[in-house]
Amino acid sequence: MTKYLDNALDDQPNFQVFGSNQKNFLPKFNFYLYADALVVAEEPIIAEENTQAITNPILIIEILSKSTEQYGRKLKFLEYRSLPSLKEYALVQQDVPEVLTFFRTQADTWKEQEFSGLSTLVVFKSLGISLDMEAIYRRVDF
Repeated sequence: MTKYLDNALDDQPNFQVFGSNQKNFLPKFNFYLYADALVVAEEPIIAEENTQAITNPILIIEILSKSTEQYGRKLKFLEYRSLPSLKEYALVQQDVPEVLTFFRTQADTWKEQEFSGLSTLVVFKSLGISLDMEAIYRRVDF
């Protein structure tokens, strides 16, 4: 996923893409979470508590499996929403071509949009880009 995001953002140097090894610090809860992919606008803000963690992603992407789906859809999303910088949260299904995005329209208001089917473009409003669903699921056998 990070490869496709990187390629799509090639001409927009103000975004940085990170993979699943990047820690996110959530000050409200005083703990860390890892996402499957995330994007930061401009420069990452490093957490004072840990120089390996950032606090300002604008887009967080989670790839869901059967065992992580409930946590990713509910509690993890609630935890991530505590980050003021977060504008968009995306859930990518592992076993079917389906992506669900949540875009923050106001402080506590999120708009949900579902994209399904390999011929669909997934729109990431926070980045102003679209990714081809076929590219996202390129090496996935259904």
